[in-house]
Amino acid sequence: MVPWILVPAALLEVALIASLVRKAKRATPSIELRDALHVAPPLWSVIGVLEGCAAVGLLAGLIQPAAGAAAAFGSALLMAGAIVAHLRVGLAGRRLLAPLVLLASATSAGLGFAASI
Repeated sequence: MVPWILVPAALLEVALIASLVRKAKRATPSIELRDALHVAPPLWSVIGVLEGCAAVGLLAGLIQPAAGAAAAFGSALLMAGAIVAHLRVGLAGRRLLAPLVLLASATSAGLGFAASI
């Protein structure tokens, strides 16, 4: 495994778990973001499940790099969707920073895992 992937993978792991916990607890900031993005509550729950699956896949990637690559690239797709959702409702600037950083982290982790296959 390429050692440099651990930093972006760890950043992504922490962010995915934090987001999943906020969604599961129905934390006020999470609900406010969901409503601002005009995302239906069932879809928001599905996104949380996908985040959880990606977090598990990233951990599995430490043993099986193909699983880590799939999880990281799946997370990149989630982040691309988040960026589109933000732009669609006019949320730009600082509000886009987290999904952009996580998109870059997911992409670099995915490339690192893929290089280890």
